[in-house]
Amino acid sequence: MADIPMTGAVAEYRGERFDIVFSGDDWVAIRARPGPDVPHGFESGESPVAMGQRGPWVKVPRSALDGVLHLRTRGTLEGHEVSLQRTLPDGRILVEFIGPPSVAKDLGLEGDQYMGWTGLVDPAVLQDIRVEETRRA
Repeated sequence: MADIPMTGAVAEYRGERFDIVFSGDDWVAIRARPGPDVPHGFESGESPVAMGQRGPWVKVPRSALDGVLHLRTRGTLEGHEVSLQRTLPDGRILVEFIGPPSVAKDLGLEGDQYMGWTGLVDPAVLQDIRVEETRRA
């Protein structure tokens, strides 16, 4: 299955899209390696991407971005709508579900009716994946 964009903020920078890790008033940290592909980068580091795993980030000025988008990615799991939150290094996808506890338990998700339900699923079991984009800047 091709890469599925996940729910969250994305920076458009030099014709490519990068996940936004965190941000300040006049900069964003994008999920990228420092180097020639990020010539506006002025600081870099690493942050958690999954349990026990870290990934690189680079801060770039907001003025260097082509835009900022918010993506909302949804799909269907056994006939129920879920929100796709993150892809883990092993390929599984973290999903969130808001709905009846009995359905969440049938789907194998953990959580409660107050905070919602989450679980890790193989992308092959998801159907009707759709991405809604909202331009922010």
